[in-house]
Amino acid sequence: MASNIHTVILDIEGTTTPISFVHDVLFPYIRDNLVRHIEQKWGSEELKQDIKELYKLYLEDKKASEIVVNNQFNTPEILNPDDESTDKEKLIESVIRNVIYQMDNDRKSTPLKQLQGHMWLEGYEKELVKGVVFPEVPKAFENWKLNHIDVYIYSSGSIAAQKLLFNYSNYGSLLPYIKGHFDTTIGGKLHSSSYEKILSTINNGSPNNYLFVTDSILEAKAAREAGLNVCLSIRDGNPPIVDRQLLSTFDQVSSFDQLFNKFNFKN
Repeated sequence: MASNIHTVILDIEGTTTPISFVHDVLFPYIRDNLVRHIEQKWGSEELKQDIKELYKLYLEDKKASEIVVNNQFNTPEILNPDDESTDKEKLIESVIRNVIYQMDNDRKSTPLKQLQGHMWLEGYEKELVKGVVFPEVPKAFENWKLNHIDVYIYSSGSIAAQKLLFNYSNYGSLLPYIKGHFDTTIGGKLHSSSYEKILSTINNGSPNNYLFVTDSILEAKAAREAGLNVCLSIRDGNPPIVDRQLLSTFDQVSSFDQLFNKFNFKN
């Protein structure tokens, strides 16, 4: 059994939450409501800023593509939102094409996340969307709280999106159990330096007193290189891990209940 664990860092997809929730609920909500959202929010400062950021990203992508010889630039054009001669309907159509293209290509750009976050907030508040966590997760959160164990979230989803999921979960608000959130603005999840930055930010002792739980073996490998204890979440519905040899070098659980048998949580 590892040293006393006083801090737990959790991934979301495939760890606290079924992967299907993101792909079967959150992303379809964006696709199904994008036109309505833009039409209803048209003229608001929030949407204006969202579109400006998407347009700025489009220009950056276009400029970057011009540097590469024979590069085929496929990103749909977004019309200039500051050009008063731009037709409103054509501008809206260009934004929709660009957003759907980014989603089809699984792009996780900051402007896209910002727009999605604003849409999800509305969906959660109107109870059109409800966050989902596995049934034993709230109990684990309660146990950690009773033992004064700090819980953090580190996910590729934006911090705003993380907070929405846990605030509007199927078990009520779980935010009081979570001390802090990290997303990829601190660094990519496949880089050990990102975990080192998280440790530095939390600033609470040796890496050996931290536990990171994820469904990704590459994230697990990066976290272990930074000195953290690591456990793989092996859930029904998660993609199978092909590298069985590497898999065998990690602790594994199929439920958070099992974490309490594998690790000593004490602060």
